[in-house]
Amino acid sequence: MEPLSTEEINWLAQRTIEHNFQSGDTVYVPGDASEVVHLLLAGRIRLYGMVEEQELTFDVIQAGTLLGVASLMERTQNEYAQALEPSRVGLLSLNTFWHLMRQNPEVNARLVKLLGDRLRLSRSRMTDIALKEVPARLAGLILDLIQSEGVVTREGHYKILTHYTHEQLATMIGAKRVAVTRAFGKLQDAGCVRLWRRQIYVVDLATLRRLAMAS
Repeated sequence: MEPLSTEEINWLAQRTIEHNFQSGDTVYVPGDASEVVHLLLAGRIRLYGMVEEQELTFDVIQAGTLLGVASLMERTQNEYAQALEPSRVGLLSLNTFWHLMRQNPEVNARLVKLLGDRLRLSRSRMTDIALKEVPARLAGLILDLIQSEGVVTREGHYKILTHYTHEQLATMIGAKRVAVTRAFGKLQDAGCVRLWRRQIYVVDLATLRRLAMAS
């Protein structure tokens, strides 16, 4: 879901019970999110689930976004939330949440888009896990990250703002860390990505797209 406007965040923040989380802390587990909705006020949160006893990251949430909405709407019991950095989260009652939906058609529309986008992303990643090798999965993930948080450098390359570890990337594509390390090496050898100061740069977008389509 796209971050809320400053006015929407302020309106909601006044109606939340605020909690602080350190990097690595669990924000909620399956079942918790069916009782309240969470508003991320500051920091970053990882949403993930368990697939065949392995973690699979669904999304990385930025500040100004509602959490737990997919669990509330879909009644799923497989969503965990973990802080990736020190974060402030406001707990929002269901009454306040539904009031927001009724009074703000724009937010309601963004909520519908959130659910649709997350469903498409989950299906795409599950399909990739079933049909593609790790280098192609990693290439596809990097393309997704460019869309969500990439910036263009002065050289015309793309830089992913977040410092992702190979372990974190592995949970996003259903692979082992060592396999992601090998796959990243292949993408570097192909000349489409490079790592500088723990950040991923895409220097050849066309090649990266071609590798993402490989089986």
